[in-house]
Amino acid sequence: MKGKVSVHSITSIIELNFKFYRLIGLAPFELTATRVRLSKPLCCVIGGFVTLYWTTMVSSIATSSHGNDRISRISNYFQLFSNAIMLTAILLSPTLKLRNFAELTRALRKLEQDLSKHAIICDYRVMARWNVGVIAATLVLLLLTTAFDCYVTVWRGSIRFDYWLITIIPQFVNVLAVTQAILLLLYINGRFRTLNRLLQDEQHPVGGFKRFEHSGHLGSGTTKIPTKKLGLHIIEVHGCTLNDGSEKGFLPLPTLLYLYNDLYEICKLIDRYFGLLFLLTFTLIFIVTTIQLYYSYTILYWFTGENGFTIWSLLVCLNTIAINFGVLLTIVLLCEMISNKTKQASDLVADMQLRGSRHMSSEEVIKQTMPFQALNKMFKFSAMGFFLIDCNMLCGMIGAITTYLVIYIQFYILYADEVKKSNFVSRSEV
Repeated sequence: MKGKVSVHSITSIIELNFKFYRLIGLAPFELTATRVRLSKPLCCVIGGFVTLYWTTMVSSIATSSHGNDRISRISNYFQLFSNAIMLTAILLSPTLKLRNFAELTRALRKLEQDLSKHAIICDYRVMARWNVGVIAATLVLLLLTTAFDCYVTVWRGSIRFDYWLITIIPQFVNVLAVTQAILLLLYINGRFRTLNRLLQDEQHPVGGFKRFEHSGHLGSGTTKIPTKKLGLHIIEVHGCTLNDGSEKGFLPLPTLLYLYNDLYEICKLIDRYFGLLFLLTFTLIFIVTTIQLYYSYTILYWFTGENGFTIWSLLVCLNTIAINFGVLLTIVLLCEMISNKTKQASDLVADMQLRGSRHMSSEEVIKQTMPFQALNKMFKFSAMGFFLIDCNMLCGMIGAITTYLVIYIQFYILYADEVKKSNFVSRSEV
């Protein structure tokens, strides 16, 4: 019973995820109820694995055949070294960012305690089921795609198993590491959605509405004049007004803004902790996707149905491209959704500063919202400050991939004679 994890807080959910990620070496530290400590045996194992990986990669490159054309050979080496750098950073980064993870855990615990104190309760059992479902679906998908890749490239193809292994492990580890970030982003997105509903419920209609509502009496026996002529459109979100023990029965606006400010600070911690992961992930997606698209072009260029190029080879390339674009779209869209929710909160606060809230005038709202500078700007996730993660970055990356793909194809045409002499193509002449 000691090792059983309860699901009654966000810290328990993190610990539940931790038990899985520690099994695959992505979390070389232990999370307890009071502190976070480094697991030295697991760190030694991870360090040994990274050393073994680099040794195997260098030996595989040194003993591999150089029958491919010059462009493909350089692309393979560039892709292998990029994979090795990313794998090393993912496995060793948690040991170097232990303090950041502890700060993030404390901030999440404090936020959940404040939300529970104000009766904003989350169903953690549902959250735990979603966590398990996302991890299980990701793991099953990776196993299926990896098995298919092994069948085509190793069993049906001519690639050595050790060479295939050093190319597939980084992608496998990267997707699992990104899953941790995605789970936290899903949680943050849900919390922003809840707080934005509360801010919408605090919105006040146009000033003077209540006075007009009671000013339509022509006599003691007359009824109220309808207010449709004002053209007022009042939106009330029912079910979001919470009782915190105050006389009015509403969650005070300053308390709501404090919760929002804490959530904004958690976004900063997530951006700081996962910044390197985002940078390496997007860089690797850019490199690998461009190379795999180039390989797809060469397969279609030489495809005759009789040579070594088959539909299976094309499916392997498309398999890798699909995984990369899936990871890219998931991260970018989640970050964009969170950014849009911060902008929505900023617009709601600006509207209350102009028209007043449900229980305060506009002057009182301005006085109480001035200290919260986070509400005056839109939060954007970044890759260690190199670029912002949003739809503009997504469009820019797609444009860059297309540009470099055209350059690849142009060089491929220039070296067409050399490609025909390579051993990879000579199989079609047998």
